[in-house]
Amino acid sequence: MAIQITIVGLGEIGTSLGLALKYQKNEIVRVGCDIHKYAEQNALSAGAVDTIQHNLFEATANADIIFFAVPAGELEGSLKLIGQDLKPGAVVLEISGAKTAAQSWAKRYLKDPTHFAGLYAALNPEWINEFPNEHHTAHEDLFQKGTFFIAALPETDPGVVKLALDLATLVGAHSAFCEAEELDGMIASVENLPFLLGNALFDAATRQPSWKEARKFGGKTFSRLSETVKLGAQDEKAGLPLLENRDNTLRMLNEFILTLKDYRDAIQNGDASTLETLLKNNQSTREKWEKEYSDAVWRRESETQVERPSTGEYFGQLFLGGLVKKKKN
Repeated sequence: MAIQITIVGLGEIGTSLGLALKYQKNEIVRVGCDIHKYAEQNALSAGAVDTIQHNLFEATANADIIFFAVPAGELEGSLKLIGQDLKPGAVVLEISGAKTAAQSWAKRYLKDPTHFAGLYAALNPEWINEFPNEHHTAHEDLFQKGTFFIAALPETDPGVVKLALDLATLVGAHSAFCEAEELDGMIASVENLPFLLGNALFDAATRQPSWKEARKFGGKTFSRLSETVKLGAQDEKAGLPLLENRDNTLRMLNEFILTLKDYRDAIQNGDASTLETLLKNNQSTREKWEKEYSDAVWRRESETQVERPSTGEYFGQLFLGGLVKKKKN
């Protein structure tokens, strides 16, 4: 019998997950759900889902696995709505940007929080420089050569952790375990800070009296650096991940302010040597980061790769880990 996975949120991550699982049609039925009907129709047309169910209750009622690929601002409300009505044994996975908060919501709203785990996807190096744009930047190989970081509750059923590992393997990703608090710290560095800086940069520029003339210039650098403004366009609660991850976000903001002061002082003092050193150090460090990310030099140290399931029987044993069957007994 096929396993139903319901993907809630059909943007870049959710649609890519569906595309990556399309070769498992004999084992998985993919149900898509999104608050935007255009996203649902795109996922269906692209072959990322087998069927669409717009109503969240109906989409999740018979699901064996619910994968939430929605912003943190939508996650809490969704868990609150359906948390008590999921079928026994159903597993809930989420990939939002607020891991500690997500765990708190799971414990508060899910009937069985032992069947919950949080994920963070470090993406395929081939797509790392592509700016996210909902389903338009979804790719079948978005997760390949990347890493699924798994943050489980202390009481999470081991079978759920095994399921998350198998899911990573099915989409071509490696796996690593991480505490929710540690993940939140990293998310503040690579997600929250860039989001804030792009918004602050655009805000600062458009507040100037000179903006009336500067807006005519359309510089590529300005456009690229302020693109993060668009990330919150479809999310009424775009600021929620910043507040839910407040301590880490404030820590990174304070670090940035201190770092920015070094550049300000060098410019103010006409210190060309210090400024050149700062810029050259960044250039070499970024080149090093890009190469290390592409080569995943850390993978040999701490991450794991599970053998990919090759048959329906093997898939059923490894992917579910006997989870559903155990709940029926």
